[in-house]
Amino acid sequence: MSDSPRTEEYVRLWTTHGQQVYAYILSLVANRADAEELFQDVSMTLWVKFDQFIPGSDFRAWAYRVALNKVGSFQQLRRHRTLLCTSEALEMVDQAILAGVGRLDAQHDALADCLDKLTPRDRDLIDRRYRQGTSPKAVAEQVGRSATAVYKALSRIHNTLLDCVQRATVTEGRS
Repeated sequence: MSDSPRTEEYVRLWTTHGQQVYAYILSLVANRADAEELFQDVSMTLWVKFDQFIPGSDFRAWAYRVALNKVGSFQQLRRHRTLLCTSEALEMVDQAILAGVGRLDAQHDALADCLDKLTPRDRDLIDRRYRQGTSPKAVAEQVGRSATAVYKALSRIHNTLLDCVQRATVTEGRS
């Protein structure tokens, strides 16, 4: 796989989904050292087999399937260790994780919509606090409010966002 656009596509997709794949692997093996080893193996396998990936299809689902196969092989190779689960149990865990991913994606989309509905002042506080990583006390100094007022405002905004996301995902679940 030497053509540059294909390489760029892999890098873009892996950069977007790599951390999710790592979290998925970690949820299946529950041992950080094993997860890191498997993560590297999955990354290399995806790179080597990327010419088999169909552009426009779900890269994350493909990566999860490769990871699930690697975890299964990994467990077979390490039979001398206590086997935590059978391949059938691993498949069940996989299905539960994938169902959760769909829910998280819906919540993430709803959160983006809910953030757009905030007042400019509230969005500014959220942006300063979370996107810029500024402490609430520093935000208070920046906006000329007391730290207590900023904490209360952030709490109110959190509750507003939570309610909005819950309403959106419940409504979406009924559709």
